[in-house]
Amino acid sequence: MDIKDIGSIDFGTLSTEEARELGINVMFEEPDGTYDWIYSLQMLKNLSMFKFLVKVIILCFIPLIIIPFLASGGDLKEIITVLGIFAIIFAAIVLIVLFAIWLIDKLYKGNYILVYQMNDEQLIFSQTTDQAQITRIIAATSAAVSAVGNNPGGVISGTGMALSPNGYLAKFAKVRSVKGVRKDNMIWVNTFLQYLMVYVSDEYYDFVWNYITQRCVNARIIEK
Repeated sequence: MDIKDIGSIDFGTLSTEEARELGINVMFEEPDGTYDWIYSLQMLKNLSMFKFLVKVIILCFIPLIIIPFLASGGDLKEIITVLGIFAIIFAAIVLIVLFAIWLIDKLYKGNYILVYQMNDEQLIFSQTTDQAQITRIIAATSAAVSAVGNNPGGVISGTGMALSPNGYLAKFAKVRSVKGVRKDNMIWVNTFLQYLMVYVSDEYYDFVWNYITQRCVNARIIEK
């Protein structure tokens, strides 16, 4: 494994062009011992993000199905009707998610650039500055559409994403679980109410996995 020493570069403020010039899927070491790497995620080939969103949708649908089922009193015809309606709604939402991923993939020109910084205490994830700006525009548009559609939840989440800083931090001491999915080149680093998707190339996967798991002493470790 080759780790390049490039001195001190602010990886949190890289543009997509600067990231490509530095090197995609290459790991760098800063003088203070921080490890940095840039990962290019092709969302239409690596479907891990889509699979995660579908799981979230399913979890949201389960209580919505159980409540009408219990309220039906065992009426088979009513149960079938309710299940049919929810199946149509579920399929429509999945199609919307697929379209959203396709649209984002086009906006990012086929490559979602992810920037990671890792040291003994924490892991930081950010986007390149120009892609982060696109994300904020998408979030602001989503909030506006939700406001027109009288959807308070969409307004809150969209506004929050539009105003959020370009960076998510996970303190290793606060991590509750770490889950590795090698086939997707992904490691989940989960704290309370935050699920951080860490993507890393095959060459550095074992190094990053061992580095994280050795420092997340309070976490449940799961490897697939």
